[in-house]
Amino acid sequence: TLLASSAASDVYKRQGHARRGHRLLETVSAVLLVCAATARELLSALPEQALGPVPGAVCGPAAQTGLPEQELLPLRLGFPALACITGVGPVNAALGIGLALAGARQAGHAVSLVLNVGVAGSMDLQRAPLCSLWRVEEEIWPEYGLHDGTAVDGPSFGFPQWEGPHGPVFDRLPLAAPAQLPACLHGLRSLPAATSLSVAGGSASRQRVEQLRQAHPGALLENMEGFAVALACARQGIACVEVRSVSNRVGPRAPHETDFPGAMRRLADIWRPAP
Repeated sequence: TLLASSAASDVYKRQGHARRGHRLLETVSAVLLVCAATARELLSALPEQALGPVPGAVCGPAAQTGLPEQELLPLRLGFPALACITGVGPVNAALGIGLALAGARQAGHAVSLVLNVGVAGSMDLQRAPLCSLWRVEEEIWPEYGLHDGTAVDGPSFGFPQWEGPHGPVFDRLPLAAPAQLPACLHGLRSLPAATSLSVAGGSASRQRVEQLRQAHPGALLENMEGFAVALACARQGIACVEVRSVSNRVGPRAPHETDFPGAMRRLADIWRPAP
């Protein structure tokens, strides 16, 4: 079922969520939910004209400003789809994706796949250069667990974040590649895979970067929302695909080791056909 533009102007309806300002989509069932931490990342990743009209938002030459965070947004992709801007950081991400999934379910939309998109820092620019595009195959939250003053150990804490079907989840969570993807996302299967760290504060010192490298030598990327979104999806049995474009070197960096505009543009390649 297509999300028709003629219906997009009245897609919002208050349904008992007035106190927290959460508005629910009431048009058609959706199977794909695209989420990003910021409006800029979401708009960079979406095909042109994919986002339907949003009440209160102002269209500019290159972006749509005033987009609400943590609310369902209509998408026009040729199949049922929604979007959500979670907000930056793990707390916002957990709250935002939780509200989005709960709101979609209450409104009768069966979300079966979440596509989490955004930029990330690279732990090694030789292996993951600026503007390279990656599919995250494992998320690590290096700040969860027991901290002995120099390092953090998740399992030693003794309290898992979730008792999953494959065992307790402490600070690591694999993201299985879904068996089925919409045809327009088949190209994601050809992306290189990487392990990413999710942090509450971006690493800005050499000491911090070295600590993370020693504790998690296989990690190649650093972001701030991936683990939270992946855990929320796993707990509800919803497939999660995370795609990151490299915007900067992790830690202290020279001007030539950062390219946020280029990384934003690269996110549009998510929809490229498989080679």
